[in-house]
Order: sequence, then C-alpha cells, then structure tokens
Amino acid sequence: MARQRPSYKEAKQPDPFLTWSARTIAWSKQHTRQIVYGCLVLMAMAGLVVGWWSWQHQRSQRAAVLLYEARKLLEVTKEAPNESARDDVIERLRTITHDYPHAPAAGQAYWQLGHLHFSRGDYVAALAAYEQAQRWFSNTDQLSSVLVMLDIAYAQEARGACDQALGNYEMVQQSTAAWLHGEAYLGLGRCYEQSGKTDQAIATYERGLADGAVTGPTRQIMSDRLARLQPRGVSPTAQQQTPNTDASTRGQDTSSTPQDPSGAEPPAASPSPGTGQEQPSTTGTTTNP
Repeated sequence: MARQRPSYKEAKQPDPFLTWSARTIAWSKQHTRQIVYGCLVLMAMAGLVVGWWSWQHQRSQRAAVLLYEARKLLEVTKEAPNESARDDVIERLRTITHDYPHAPAAGQAYWQLGHLHFSRGDYVAALAAYEQAQRWFSNTDQLSSVLVMLDIAYAQEARGACDQALGNYEMVQQSTAAWLHGEAYLGLGRCYEQSGKTDQAIATYERGLADGAVTGPTRQIMSDRLARLQPRGVSPTAQQQTPNTDASTRGQDTSSTPQDPSGAEPPAASPSPGTGQEQPSTTGTTTNP
C-alpha cells in the first residue's frame, strides 16, 4: 500500500522537538540565576564528598602507621622484656582506638590489646578488647571474626565463665575454618570437665578424634585427656585415632594455632591448648591472629 501523504493542515503543525527545545531555552533564560546557583551547590557538595573521603583516607593511613609502630615496639619487648615498654604499647593502641575509631587499624588495635591484657592475666580487660574487635570484624572479615571468637572463648574460660565459653567454642567448631576445630573441641572438653560433666567431655573428645581435620599436637592432647578420663578402657573412636604422625603431618604445619597476617603476639600467660603443652583447667590462651 502506498504511503499516505500528510495533509496540508498536519504539515503546518510545529515540530514537537523544536517546540520543546524552544520552551526549554526560554525557561532557562528566565531562570538563569537559579540554574547557576544550583550548579554551584552541586559542585560544592561534590567537593565536600571528595574532601571528606580524602580526609578519611589520610586518617586511615595515619592509624595504620601508628599500628605498625606499636607492633615494632612490641617486637622489641619480646627480645628484651620490659613492662614499661609494654605499657607504652598499650597506650599507643588505645590512642588508635580512641582517635581513629573508624579506621580499619582500630579493629586490629583492639585485637592486639586483648592479647596484651590476656598475657598479663587481666581477662576482663582482654574480653572487653576482644569483643570490640569482634564488632569490627563481624561484617568485614569472616576469618578474623572466627579467630576473635575463639579468643573470646579463651578469655571467658580463663575467668571461669565456662557457660559462656561453651557457646563460642561451639560456633568455632561449626565454622568453615576446619583447622580451628581442634582448639574448639579441646575448649569444649575442658569446660565440660570443669563443670563436672565427664560424659559430655568424653563424647566431645571422641568427636574431635573422629574429625579428620584435627591433627598434630592438638589431636595428641585430646587423646591424652580422653585416656585420663577413661583409664580402664578405650572407646572405639579413640582406637581409630591418629594416623602415623609423620605421615599425617608431612608437608603441613603441625601447630593447631594459626598465624594471622596481622603479626599480633600470642599471650604468654599460659600454654596454648594446641601447642602440645598441658594447660591448667582455669586458664585459656588466645589464638594468634
């Protein structure tokens, strides 16, 4: 079908685009001042956002530098123990958490403070610091969050709050960080022992020994504790326990305590449950983040 030509009346109608453009230009001429002011406001807002971001970035860098300096000083105190120097480290870390509360370094500073307080036997202060670190990592770093949760459980166990520690040990044991499960099983078993729940302690150690992810010294400690609770008999699970240590740990780190990139210092107050040393039932230790 041939295309119909527009009528003379239709051809005389103004073009819609040209009409809209003309109206826009006319409106702009009438409101020039408002348009200029609006553009200036937008530019000022953009400048404020960029300036605030730059300021926050500089503060984060400054906090990271202060954290690095505090850790370097702490390394010196390891080589030559000095309590006054450790006090200085604690003050530096507190400065970071106070002056730079929104910087990523603040979370690491709280974590390190927890280790220092734990090493001095101040478990209440250690627990408070670990809980602050946990708030930092819970939404940003899942692995660090699990590590801090384990530290919280150690601090709770050390101050005699095993009823609280049990919940955190359980969450660590159920986490995807399989290499921490051994420490969680040990913590659960110790807490059950302290509470007089021998049957539950035995069942926990047997579960740990049946877990293929539990190897090295942690597995041996678990086996020893189970043997102490069952001196006259060995459960079927315990009989299947450890494969040959040389074979099972070849090419692997035999320590059940992980090392975190933060370089934080493990507490020196008590031996670690996963280092092959026995630990009194009333003390805990932290996993080195």
